[in-house]
Amino acid sequence: MHQEHLFANRDARVLPPRSIWKLRRYGIFLGTSGYSYDDWVGPFYRHGTPKAAMLDYYRHFFPTVELNYTYYTMPRPSTLFQIRNKAPQMQFSVKAHQSMTHQRRGLRQSWQDFADAMTVLSDTGQLTCLLFQFPFSFKYNEENSSYVEDLIVYFDLFHVVLEFRHASWHSKSIYRRFATNKVCFCSIDAPRLPGLTSNVLYRGKDVAYYRLHGRNARNWFVGDNVTRYDYRYGETEIRDIVENIIALAEAARHVFIYANNHPRAQAVETAVRIAEALDQHAALATLQP
Repeated sequence: MHQEHLFANRDARVLPPRSIWKLRRYGIFLGTSGYSYDDWVGPFYRHGTPKAAMLDYYRHFFPTVELNYTYYTMPRPSTLFQIRNKAPQMQFSVKAHQSMTHQRRGLRQSWQDFADAMTVLSDTGQLTCLLFQFPFSFKYNEENSSYVEDLIVYFDLFHVVLEFRHASWHSKSIYRRFATNKVCFCSIDAPRLPGLTSNVLYRGKDVAYYRLHGRNARNWFVGDNVTRYDYRYGETEIRDIVENIIALAEAARHVFIYANNHPRAQAVETAVRIAEALDQHAALATLQP
């Protein structure tokens, strides 16, 4: 691929993935949260690209993706077979269905359905983690802690990532309570707001997981799933995130970073800028390939 710049105009441009793919040798995997957004057609996907063809395009640019449709719709094995077969070399992280994190109705059948579907990806070694993202209203207390422990035990065949939006969950004692070789806390970049988990780093040993939500403080609590994440990182913020990634990579064998500032493909731009900055970082050479 020849060198061109993405986002130069409304026509989708060729993105040289060299810096992104190079990072894999250091255990650093960059991707985005979701990939099949309508407003990515033009800024990222070529005009006229149907949803069914988006993953085939995306997989040439990124080695991993966070599947988030699974939060809204209980995943069917047949759908995951199709996804897996379209991108046989890709690593997938999968967001848990809302019945387990937001509704918490106690219906264990949904747990079983979700676990059964995940074997489609885990059987081929393409399942990186299950992401359990809990809402801001889910605060730390013994009842909620017991619920999380039940989830961890039930899904013990998989790597589990716990994303707590409320800051009450983030303390060394709680880390010690939940963290194991197959369970880690999510590192989070988000607006600096009272009670909200933001700028938190969790240095897992086997896997570190970092979600970049943007810092749109104005719309965080009043916006929807589009306006909340509508944010373009500044150069200083990108440099700070890169330093955090280096710190995670020094502690963990594998680091997965997913940009979630998805409106108008800003997440793609974020991942590209991070990769280019990491590629030039002096500390990268000190990491063990």
